[in-house]
Amino acid sequence: MRNFTKTIWIFSIFIIAFVNCSKDDTILIPDPPIGIIETGLIKLEDAVNHSNTNFANLVNKVRGSVGTIGPGSKVIWSKKNDYKLGIYISANHVYGLDTWNNRSESYIDILSINNGIFLTSQIPPVNGNVLLNNELIADFGLYHSEIPISATNTTILPKNDFYIGIIDNQRVIDNGLGVYPNNVQINQVLQMYDPNGRTTSAQTWANTIERDTILVVGYPQDRTEYPNGAVSTGKVFTDTQAQIIIQQLKEEGDEEGNIPYNHQVEFITNAKAIAGMSGGGVFNSQGQLLGISVRATTLENEPILRVVRITFIKDKLSSFYNNLSSTDKNKLHPFISGEL
Repeated sequence: MRNFTKTIWIFSIFIIAFVNCSKDDTILIPDPPIGIIETGLIKLEDAVNHSNTNFANLVNKVRGSVGTIGPGSKVIWSKKNDYKLGIYISANHVYGLDTWNNRSESYIDILSINNGIFLTSQIPPVNGNVLLNNELIADFGLYHSEIPISATNTTILPKNDFYIGIIDNQRVIDNGLGVYPNNVQINQVLQMYDPNGRTTSAQTWANTIERDTILVVGYPQDRTEYPNGAVSTGKVFTDTQAQIIIQQLKEEGDEEGNIPYNHQVEFITNAKAIAGMSGGGVFNSQGQLLGISVRATTLENEPILRVVRITFIKDKLSSFYNNLSSTDKNKLHPFISGEL
């Protein structure tokens, strides 16, 4: 198997995007997606006008939460914090492992450090227009998990491949100059397309249920074919099925077979994802966030997608926060208060 990786220039550094290539396969897979649509990747603009109204309504419910960052995607987890800014999640390999000042689990005091970016950071227009325009939004890294020194953008394991950031309401029109935003603005609520109030609901996330139908949303790097994002659907494999899949991949020489399945960290689904969709959101049929896409391949021509669970991310963040000093807790708490 090959690695689908592309390198782009962002702020004078190279960031390598994710996606693993395909190969022939035969596989134990769940029943085809039920209650939504056929398998495969669908343009976002086609999805919101799909003849299956349940599917179209679900896409519309969550699509405003998924945007771009660098060569990949990100998903707004919640706006439940003291400032009602967007707490988002993306993959470390999308951001670029060497972009962080250190690889130890840590957070950034974003009220005093101007580490934000505009360039490449986008979310859908506030008015709900499907077309992704040229408006950029301020984006600030907040917390990342431990990143092993030996890890690279292509070898990082799912358990280390996520980070949390903040999106505020500063916006500029993309002029290609790579301007930076002011320090994070906490006095203006993030305005975003969220017609059902998903990001402020009582439960913005959910535990993954085996065999559940899921929806994947992200922004492929192929902007010619998918200029405004893409979606796919699939079923969650059981842990037993996931173990078998990894073993089959190992036997076929696929590099995904060398990464053991960890049910506490991830789940595996047969939804399709391609380069650029790393860091994008994976949702259940109620529109609750289940996790982020991180690695993909195929087995017997069936898509295989590894998803870092939101429950794992939430537990890691909570554990990190609980071990902070009182001073550091006071700095971090306002940004994550609604999801602790």
